Amino acid sequence: MSKERGLMGRREFLIVSSTVAVATAAIGPKLFAAEAVAPKRLAVGYAPSDESAALVPASSIPAGDGRFLRGGARISVSGASGVSADPRSRRAVELLVNYSYWDGAARKQAPFRAWACSRTTGCQGNPVKFTVPVDEMQKISISVGVERGPRAAVTSRAVAGPPAIGDDALPVTLSMLSDPSSLKLVRGFYIIVPLFDDDAEPRWSAYTLQQREGRWALHDRDGNVASFEHFVLHIDYA
Repeated sequence: MSKERGLMGRREFLIVSSTVAVATAAIGPKLFAAEAVAPKRLAVGYAPSDESAALVPASSIPAGDGRFLRGGARISVSGASGVSADPRSRRAVELLVNYSYWDGAARKQAPFRAWACSRTTGCQGNPVKFTVPVDEMQKISISVGVERGPRAAVTSRAVAGPPAIGDDALPVTLSMLSDPSSLKLVRGFYIIVPLFDDDAEPRWSAYTLQQREGRWALHDRDGNVASFEHFVLHIDYA
């Protein structure tokens, strides 16, 4: 385990996730409301690592940053902002980071639940920091869990085996490679917004990124937190 509290490397992560696999298998299937629907896509914005920096679509980042190859990426997640007062209507319920590893001759992924909220109590969970190695795959693979029905409180951070969020998971890939299907991995803030099909992508230039009470969130020109659900990842060199 890293000396810095909250950080987890590849070896430590795989040990923890293999231990949690047995418990995960015993949880059972989720219950969804048949008439409800889940968000269908994600909008992703970006801002440099400066308070009040201008936001742009993450798709406009021109190239990835090769300096992450030296020691990996450190990711900080503090929780969601702009959420409904009714926790049952939340769109994003967990964030999984998919660690890549070799099992013999086969490459596999081990999902790490970095953050989770509760649609029952509204609890955001504790802020978390962790490291993701990027030297082999040269990318970070993320899955945003969205749900269509009631959800019990989540307390565990690590999961193993098949991802716990099923077919409704929405992927985000941050890459240093020239991959048109991925966003570029650079140092800074990534703002993730779950959207339904009829939702418009936020007008990023209308917001600034500010920190209040230990949480980063989008704020409009009047100083109010953006009214749509979003959460912020800060990515830095490990």
